[in-house]
Amino acid sequence: MSHLPIWYLGQISENKIDIANQELKKIETKKATMGPNGESLDVVGRDTTVAFADFNHWFGLEMFEFAKNANKNCNWDFDINNHEALQYAEYGPKQHYNWHVDTFLLSGKIVDRKVTVVCLMNDPSEFQGGEFQVRLYQEYTAPLQKGSIIAFPSFLEHRVTPIVSGVRYSATMWLNGPRFK
Repeated sequence: MSHLPIWYLGQISENKIDIANQELKKIETKKATMGPNGESLDVVGRDTTVAFADFNHWFGLEMFEFAKNANKNCNWDFDINNHEALQYAEYGPKQHYNWHVDTFLLSGKIVDRKVTVVCLMNDPSEFQGGEFQVRLYQEYTAPLQKGSIIAFPSFLEHRVTPIVSGVRYSATMWLNGPRFK
């Protein structure tokens, strides 16, 4: 692992993960899209199913607090004033999300995504493949277990490698703030 604070790791209790999974699996799902406004359905770049929780879902609010602490503890010190709704994703066999970033710096929007926070919602023994990787000069594979939570700057490239077998569940949230200057 690099000495650079490219991510911040933590852990959420298995009990909370199990409760969140029960609730989040009940939300209606759709095929995931990409692009600044979610306008592109491109299964070559991203093939997964997602659901979005209510903006103030308790689990999302826990992830929001974790990401705010990461922003402070890693000295990223991004100007954060809001977050997006929690996204719950399911990756089955051959599904993936290729290298991408979560912020679109040239979008012209008045806010940018600043911090991405991801939580692995099931045990890695339940699937093969599906590694979460971040790239900054080289590739780093995050050492995630059930309940592992990782926060990183949204402009870093990252991906989920293709699932070989089983199903991988994750929860993601983005923290926003005024445009990068």
